[in-house]
Amino acid sequence: MSSPERVHSRNTSWRTLKEWFDEPHDYEWISNQRSSRAIAPIFRGLLGVMTAILGSGAFFKLIGPDTPTTTAGKFLSVCMVIGSLIVMTCWFTLPFPGRRGLLAFGIFADLGIASAIILVPDRDSALFGCIIFAISGTFATLFVSARWLMAHVIFATSITTLILVLAYQQGTVDPTTIAARATVLLGAVTVVPIFSHLTWRTLYRDARDSDRDPLTGLFNRRGLEAAVINLFDSARVQEKCLAFIVVDIDKFKMVNDLHGHSEGDQVIIRTANRLKTHIGNQGVVGRVGGEEYLAVISGCHEEIGTLIDGITAAISDHSDLVPTTVSVGAVIMPAGSKAWAGGSSAISVASNVADSMMYQAKAAGGNGLRVTEI
Repeated sequence: MSSPERVHSRNTSWRTLKEWFDEPHDYEWISNQRSSRAIAPIFRGLLGVMTAILGSGAFFKLIGPDTPTTTAGKFLSVCMVIGSLIVMTCWFTLPFPGRRGLLAFGIFADLGIASAIILVPDRDSALFGCIIFAISGTFATLFVSARWLMAHVIFATSITTLILVLAYQQGTVDPTTIAARATVLLGAVTVVPIFSHLTWRTLYRDARDSDRDPLTGLFNRRGLEAAVINLFDSARVQEKCLAFIVVDIDKFKMVNDLHGHSEGDQVIIRTANRLKTHIGNQGVVGRVGGEEYLAVISGCHEEIGTLIDGITAAISDHSDLVPTTVSVGAVIMPAGSKAWAGGSSAISVASNVADSMMYQAKAAGGNGLRVTEI
């Protein structure tokens, strides 16, 4: 490999690591991703079992020959047993937690493991206990950000290193054996979690980006389909209204012809940003064609009506460098509509009706809105 290629490779690797470390973590992925919801109960069960193992270890240490010799040590072991029972019950009975719950469990697990290891008088036995950090490392790999993972790795590595030093000082194990154990332990506790998290987040990012339009960052058709199904199911359960809105930029071909495709792309991005801002947290927005967008919103009838009425004004601004207008077609599904009985097929019906409304607005000269109910 030539020198410029090596430099480029190093720069690319460093950029990848920096992006991994700085990337915001989606703590709700197991709830937000429809395909992940089925495994949420399995994860809760496994994490409950993991907690039970931690608690069992603390309990057997408390009643066994390695029981802590000090009152503080015994008290800490009792707290670990009781805490494990409470946390285990939460895993088996409560919904999957969000960011705070996941971080709290990670801290609880690391502190509990460290306490149990440090309180073991026989440092040789404590060395074997350090491998339990690999379990909490697996949890960190799946459920926390890179920054929190590194905090776990630094903490686990520090405790493992401390136990290795204490085992060496105790003198019951020869240095060669300690060195061999150090290699295995530090690999499992330090290297494997970082490698696994980096790989997992890269794959997750690729999967997430496959649902997005690269130009605007909005959902593409694939991502929008899954998001709309989620919103549809939620609105049906909560007995809210649902609205499907198709937005199309008027005379977009003329924009490209007069100003060039680069400026046309800026118009597409500008329209996407304004539509997304206008919809806010009321629903989801996707780019479904060259200059066409689909937004689906839920809420009460009045707030949905207000959002729909304000779309054209929110998007069009005559002071823009390249001013444009939009044609909007919308269909509202009231909470009591018979269309809900069609299940997910109602999504396709409503989308087609909204598209038809948009073409009616465009046929009337554009820069307008057509709304109906089903």
